[in-house]
Amino acid sequence: MRWSKAQFLQSENRTISFDEEICFEESVFAKMDHIRGLHDVRVSGTARFEEFSNQVTADIHAEGIMIVPCSITMEDVEVPFETSSEEVFAFDKCEHEDVHEIKGDVMELLPVVFQLILMEVPLKVVKEGIKEYPKGKDWEVVKEEDYQKEKRKEIDPRLAKLKEFKAEE
Repeated sequence: MRWSKAQFLQSENRTISFDEEICFEESVFAKMDHIRGLHDVRVSGTARFEEFSNQVTADIHAEGIMIVPCSITMEDVEVPFETSSEEVFAFDKCEHEDVHEIKGDVMELLPVVFQLILMEVPLKVVKEGIKEYPKGKDWEVVKEEDYQKEKRKEIDPRLAKLKEFKAEE
């Protein structure tokens, strides 16, 4: 997913359409805690070169499946994702934050697509059908409902003495 300025100039209406399935190497995810992998990633869209501004506007649509860790068990969970964005690339130096500066004469779309996918990673994922929650010495993971029930049963230590008090009949 790389195009040179010359390819845009030779294309019809200065527009290049793309629809590709892409793969990311496992080494990309080695130092990431929030995502473990991607598969079945399909990226499609169009990239239009505008001569007067020397910029490329790319309409990008990406979808696929990401592998993220379960927040409770740390097991792999597959989560489908879909994202769309309009990104602007400039062949000249540009001061705008939202514009990606193209180094040299070749526009590379893959790093931008990867960043768009990373923005779709959920903060918390819980694997469906967990029957047994992890526990260890002096700790355990409990369901929110169980925690709330236990909390209701507890008596505030400041009011514990009142339990001993019996009103005269």
